[in-house]
Amino acid sequence: MSTYFIGFHEFTYIQILVFGVMAVVWGASLVARKLPFTDGFRGILYATAWSGVLQAFWGIILYVFFGLRPNDMLHLVYGLIVVVAIPVAFTYTSEKLNRRDTLIITFAAFVIVAAAIRGFFTGK
Repeated sequence: MSTYFIGFHEFTYIQILVFGVMAVVWGASLVARKLPFTDGFRGILYATAWSGVLQAFWGIILYVFFGLRPNDMLHLVYGLIVVVAIPVAFTYTSEKLNRRDTLIITFAAFVIVAAAIRGFFTGK
C-alpha cells in the first residue's frame, strides 16, 4: 500500500521540476524582455506551489501513517523550502508586480527547483 503513496510522492517531485523550470524560464523571459507580470506566469507559479503542497501531503502520509523516514532528516527541511518559497516571495512583492517583483518570484521558483532536487537526493 505504501508503494502507491511513494509513487504519488515521487510523481509530484517530477511535477515540481517541470512546473518550476517552466516558471524560472517564463519569469526570466519576462524580466529579460522587460514585460509585465502576466496571468499565465501567475498560473504556472500556482501550479508549482500546489505541487509542492501535494508533495508535502504525500510525504506526511508516508511519515505519519506508514512510518517511512527519509535517510537524512534534511529532506524535511528541503520539503519545507519547496512549500513556503513562493508564498514568502509574494510577501516581498508590491501590489504592482513590477519587474523587480517578477525577479523575486522567479528566484523563488529557482529555489524551489534546487530544493526539490536536493530533497530528492537526501530522501533516498
